[in-house]
Amino acid sequence: MGTIAIVGAGNVGQAIAGHMAVLEHDVRLFSPWEADFDAVRAAGGIELTGELTGHGLPGLLTTNLAAAVRGADVVVVAVPAFAQASLSEQLAELLEPGQVVLFQPSTLGSSLELTRHFARSERKPCLIAETATSLYTCRLRGPAQVYVGAIKQSVHLASIPGASVDAARERLRPYFGDRYVGDGDTLSVGLANCNAIYHVPPTVLNIKTVEDAAGLAQHTLVTPRVAEVIHELDLERLALARELGVTAGSFWDFLETSYGVTEGSYVERIEQGYGRQAFPEPDSLTHRYFTEDIPFGLVIWNSLAQQIGLSLPLTDSFVRLGSVLCGRDWVAEGRTADLLGLQGADAERIRAAFRNGDQQALRRSSSAGAE
Repeated sequence: MGTIAIVGAGNVGQAIAGHMAVLEHDVRLFSPWEADFDAVRAAGGIELTGELTGHGLPGLLTTNLAAAVRGADVVVVAVPAFAQASLSEQLAELLEPGQVVLFQPSTLGSSLELTRHFARSERKPCLIAETATSLYTCRLRGPAQVYVGAIKQSVHLASIPGASVDAARERLRPYFGDRYVGDGDTLSVGLANCNAIYHVPPTVLNIKTVEDAAGLAQHTLVTPRVAEVIHELDLERLALARELGVTAGSFWDFLETSYGVTEGSYVERIEQGYGRQAFPEPDSLTHRYFTEDIPFGLVIWNSLAQQIGLSLPLTDSFVRLGSVLCGRDWVAEGRTADLLGLQGADAERIRAAFRNGDQQALRRSSSAGAE
């Protein structure tokens, strides 16, 4: 058995922590809020239902990030994208080269952002890995109660440095088995994150039900015409991948890989993939389908496209609509090429950065350390 730290005590964090505890690993669960642990302590652990069943109690529940991650073999980051920047800055001061950190899931640029924080701290980075989607499709159904709708059949994994993906898979195997598939680099895996494709169009185009907090199942919002919008938005993401010189599967490929859905109309495939979970639509404008999928999904796609002269009109439209609906400037709040050190970069430089980190920043850090 090994030591695994889970950073974040939301849906995915509690699912992983509960499952790892059931498997009898040494589990540490971190949250910045002590109140997140009240229900876990009261229940004597985390109850898993659905595809996973069991009751697991992490060995350590802590608001001290250093206590959670120091000495852990694997550190899983399971926090919303808007929390990743500040968290990565802290982790870059704590993680050691022999550790593995896994963003599960990542958004495009999560691993690259962490390498930049390591460089600024003038510290050698650990092995950094990421997945485009969480291995666990899950929701909290009550205090310390996680419903796991599915464990995905396979999930693509990439790493920085890119050549170390097999080493990352080996380090993760004792915890998660053989479900991770080493394929491509963090650019292709980051662009494979389809959350914004499925989350944003139905939510924005059904904004009244969001404002009414109707709680409808997300998949029921997908009419044939909304499905066409999903498809067209997905085509823009795939066009960006092509122009950057990497391969990314379509949203429909994702449904096949993750849930075994292969046939039917667009609406029918979405119903087959998500119908059994029937997770509710957003109930407010502060839901992560707005606060995460737009600024850390659509915004970074659009920003990278601008660097290489590619227009993504539908993507840009949803960014603008989302900003107006939420009363927030998602471009200013989101992840951009500039924040990743890629302002004015061409496709080759963008690929190199996502494959091996921000080498310019790392070289500057090495030079500073030698002086």
